[in-house]
Amino acid sequence: MSEVSQVNRPAPLKNVAAFAGLISKVVERRRGLPGLACFYGPSGLGKTKSAIYGANRYRAAYVECGQLTTARSLLLSILKEIGVAKPRGTATDMIEEVVTILAADRMRPLIIDEAHNIAHKQFIDVVRELHDKSDAPIILIGEETLPKHLEAFERVHNRILDWTAAVPCDAEDMALLRRAVFPELTLSADLEAAILRKTRGNTRKIVVALTSAFEAAARNGESRIDLAGFGGEEAIIGLHAPSPRGAR
Repeated sequence: MSEVSQVNRPAPLKNVAAFAGLISKVVERRRGLPGLACFYGPSGLGKTKSAIYGANRYRAAYVECGQLTTARSLLLSILKEIGVAKPRGTATDMIEEVVTILAADRMRPLIIDEAHNIAHKQFIDVVRELHDKSDAPIILIGEETLPKHLEAFERVHNRILDWTAAVPCDAEDMALLRRAVFPELTLSADLEAAILRKTRGNTRKIVVALTSAFEAAARNGESRIDLAGFGGEEAIIGLHAPSPRGAR
């Protein structure tokens, strides 16, 4: 499956539905309610895939933070995402330009991914300023530490309309993933249960394990594989990295 088709037609997992519900709630909120929201959870649960789907569905502006993101680089990224080809001016100038554009279409949300990279920094208040001046819906996405980081910034924290936690895949989600990525592959019940248990429902790890299962079945000219044929539980990429050769 190509990357484009995965973005446009994601498996309808619970986290995809949860993010769609969150973005709908913040976009369609009653007048006078705050317009910030938070989607958080450990890495590998499909938060970014859910966000990209939501961004496409709601015409959202989508930016991603890194460890070296600054207030200025964040504003530059937002401006480029909302159509300003060559942003110029001071940080204050850029804030006003972002506010003007966001305020012109308050039904278009701004999604800030990997927000845990900036949530512990003072300039997270820039996000609050963009929200307050434009009244635009803004969704912060990040790892499980994000809510705790935001507690230190009361003016941001008390403007969060909703906190939504991403959840690990369950058996139903895993079946949907398998059908979406490898529809021709059939897994035995014992292999399905082992993959789900070893990965602890981590979406990214499940996809890696499904890929390995597909390749193992293909080597044998089969479309079905069981736990023994896969190599047992120790063959599943799960909670621990492989031990170095010679380690005890």
